Amino acid sequence: MNCFKQYLSTFALTLLAGAAAAQPSVVDLSFSDPWIRGSAPGQSNGAGYVVIENKASEPIALVSVTSDRAHRMELHTIVREGNVAKMQEVDRIEVPANGRVELKPGGFHIMFIGLTEPFVAGQEVPLQLNFEGEQTVRVDFAVKPPTHMGGRSHSH
Repeated sequence: MNCFKQYLSTFALTLLAGAAAAQPSVVDLSFSDPWIRGSAPGQSNGAGYVVIENKASEPIALVSVTSDRAHRMELHTIVREGNVAKMQEVDRIEVPANGRVELKPGGFHIMFIGLTEPFVAGQEVPLQLNFEGEQTVRVDFAVKPPTHMGGRSHSH
């Protein structure tokens, strides 16, 4: 009977190890072009953008963002109702398996609500991106001028 228990125990550990290996991990993610638009005078909110690429065979979701630069952080998207575009909070942003999601103006983005200080072009702002499974990664976002509309800079 003791051998049977040991077999079951080994079998269960093998199953758990396989399940853990199938879970997507932040090590499978890469982040490119992280940026925040600089604040205009009197502006109390801000937005951040980044391209997240997932090299894993399973999807993963961004579920929240943490920063000391705002009283509240939210994930948003833009929804269109007729000719009107409105921001809408979302619970998560899926990053597809072997795919990517682009947080950009007019789409998914990170909202800073109640800025603790204005964003000044040239600054770097560290954000903690929180993914499902209590996985986190720090990404430094570059603050661009208030007129910046996105896309990579081609100046050298």
